[in-house]
Amino acid sequence: MKFRKLFFSLIFLLLLINPTYSSNSKPIRINISNEPPTLDWNLATDSTSFQIINNIMHGLTKIDDDNEIVPNLAKSWTIDESGKIITIKIREVFWTDGKRLDAKDFLDSWERLLNPVTAADYAYFLYDIKNAKDYNLGKISDFKKVGVKALDKETLEITLTDKKSYFVSLLSFMSTFPIRKDIIEEYNNKWIEPENIVTLGNYILSKWENHDFILLKPRDSSKNDIMLIMNNNPTSSLAMFENGKLDIVDGSGIPLLEIPYLKKKKLLKSKNRFANTYIGFNLDEPPFDNEEIRKAFAISIDKRIFEKVFQGTVKATNYWLPERIPPMTKDSANTESYSFDEKNISLANRIIDKNGYRDRSDFPRVKLLYPESGNNRIIAEILQNRWSENLGIMIDIEGLEWKIYLSTLDNDRPNMFRGGWIADYPHAHNFMNLFTCNSGNNETGWCNKDYDNKIFSASSNYNSKKSEELYNEASAILTLNDIAIIPLFYSVQLYLKSERIKNAGFTSMGVMNFDRIIIKKD
Repeated sequence: MKFRKLFFSLIFLLLLINPTYSSNSKPIRINISNEPPTLDWNLATDSTSFQIINNIMHGLTKIDDDNEIVPNLAKSWTIDESGKIITIKIREVFWTDGKRLDAKDFLDSWERLLNPVTAADYAYFLYDIKNAKDYNLGKISDFKKVGVKALDKETLEITLTDKKSYFVSLLSFMSTFPIRKDIIEEYNNKWIEPENIVTLGNYILSKWENHDFILLKPRDSSKNDIMLIMNNNPTSSLAMFENGKLDIVDGSGIPLLEIPYLKKKKLLKSKNRFANTYIGFNLDEPPFDNEEIRKAFAISIDKRIFEKVFQGTVKATNYWLPERIPPMTKDSANTESYSFDEKNISLANRIIDKNGYRDRSDFPRVKLLYPESGNNRIIAEILQNRWSENLGIMIDIEGLEWKIYLSTLDNDRPNMFRGGWIADYPHAHNFMNLFTCNSGNNETGWCNKDYDNKIFSASSNYNSKKSEELYNEASAILTLNDIAIIPLFYSVQLYLKSERIKNAGFTSMGVMNFDRIIIKKD
């Protein structure tokens, strides 16, 4: 054991010295706001972690600039006439310790993801595979019964429960990436530390200083190092950018009040992305186990205030699905303009009165939880103010550090929480599947079988128009009938880039592909 550890430590050191893994001396400095909760891609659920994982690892597929699915670790794939059996050929690729990628590495990853002991939030991503759901729920214990197998070292065969037009797309997402089971078994929870981790991506994890920075080194010697600086104070991030200490700052590092100034200076950049911000309710506890109370809170907000406060960089919405995410079209109901009627406030107050809270002092004290980064506190304060003015109900608000916030949602769910979702892959199912009964990312406790059935039917239907209708019907159940969440606004990807950066590498998924960052030539 000791010899093996020393042996691979020496290999890792040699890889850093080897020109293949060295890079230009001046790193590209990027603000990432939060410390990533984990770089374990079977367990990670947040965009900060994905930002890094997506650059140190690869999936079977990837999404190109036109939101099309193209091969990545996969060399090719075929789908049989039934639409249920997918055969994937894997490229000849090597892990950073020199071992060749094996089809079994995907089986090991997917077994770990689905294993009930792992308790992975994203396990439901593989429920389209035959018997995967039953394995994850503990109804069967033999993983060999799950519809995935390695035909040989470079061939995977996947058997689905039904036709799924989006399935190949989700193989671009981090939870489905392959793992090295031997590395995890040797180092346990420390397998993701720089001295132990073994990866496949364009960058390697070189250094991780908690609450300070992460250093990534490129495998292509013509590329620069990437230094990810953790700073969740937008004012400080902007000052660092203006002082030449940051090359790229994403939207969470841009102070709202500075947006007009940044626009005037032509420093503010933006890119469209599939993203929505919402308020989630805890439906398992009073007072939001009452659908009418949820309705009162939802209809009493004029969400156009967010468009003003965010200086026109967001768009108010009553709908959950982002505009024009496939297969939705411009004629879809989710693209209608947002509207608000002042009569909503009167109706909301009548609802509160009718449900036994005519005396507002009798209303339970409730808390809205939010991640303490970027402009999230401003969102929470706006809601706190509006509900106080319009309903006479004062709520508590609390911000938590990102990792603690995510843990709290899983273990001690508050009455309300500020949620956000950026597409994992460019398909409506990715947003709709979030709130199914068995979704590990559904933090509301809401479960509606009719909703689940509609999105299952939509995902199995290759008629895009029919799928669109079903997704819209399901969206109405979620946000208009049951009101499990309150969609607030769509947002674009805002960012700043220094003079030396030509292209910041952002994708429509809201993630930076560091390999696509282009530095201007002197």
